[in-house]
Amino acid sequence: MTLRLRLIVPIFLAAGLMLSACGEPEPTAAEAGQVLKSHIDQTVKHAFGTDVEVTDPGGRDIPCGDGKFKRSYALKARERVGSGDPEGITLALVGTLDAIADYELVKAGMTPTYQQAVSDKYHTRIVLSSPSKGRMEVRGETDCLPLQ
Repeated sequence: MTLRLRLIVPIFLAAGLMLSACGEPEPTAAEAGQVLKSHIDQTVKHAFGTDVEVTDPGGRDIPCGDGKFKRSYALKARERVGSGDPEGITLALVGTLDAIADYELVKAGMTPTYQQAVSDKYHTRIVLSSPSKGRMEVRGETDCLPLQ
């Protein structure tokens, strides 16, 4: 390899590594909020929720400091099929969310009727629970993100 190539190759490799480290740009709070809403709506629908009630319509920017904001969204519903067992409902919600999008379960502090999932990819956190027989609740929020 000539001296010129030995000098140029490392420069191109370094430039490529810097570009790959940049990744995709961070979404706005509104963009992540729409993804959050979609994931929650789909989860409840595909876990056979009925009589769905929106308990937090979201759509507003919640300040979290440093010029960043988050969005939230929540639903509650009744189970349309199954025994109504709260552990079974929560398991169905977790399995449905897993089929819809890339989330990881948070291990600490979870119970068979209360699970929390996070997604670095979507900048969201979702809580899936069944507080009583035949009931399901799903709520979530985005990370703190820029407005624009």
